Amino acid sequence: DDPFTKADHILSEIAGKTKNIFVDFHAEVTSEKVAMGLYLDGRVSAVIGTHTHIQTSDAKVLANGTAYITDAGMTGPGGGVIGMDKDAVFKKFITGMPQNFVISQTPALMQGCVVEIDSKSGKAISIKSITLQS
Repeated sequence: DDPFTKADHILSEIAGKTKNIFVDFHAEVTSEKVAMGLYLDGRVSAVIGTHTHIQTSDAKVLANGTAYITDAGMTGPGGGVIGMDKDAVFKKFITGMPQNFVISQTPALMQGCVVEIDSKSGKAISIKSITLQS
């Protein structure tokens, strides 16, 4: 199934059991994440995009009460390319050949978001992206 039909199916299965629903939408394409957020607006408490490891600056509460961010970011070394040593990544892009990626030895980074939800209504009150660096 496509993720939109699957979300409808899952929501119908849990209908009446809880109003507090948190969706981690793991997708590559940002437009698909935006579409899912708008599609589920008012039916879930939060839609938090993941996968690209790059935190976006679009955290907001949508019109019908769903907290949304396209990508929450990553946890890991912050000075490389999504946690990997930059030189191996450069070599892969320049030569087109597979490379053994090594974890970057740069300072740690932790990103995510904090969502405040009204537990009775299941609607989001606020969302704030966070970044902590060592």
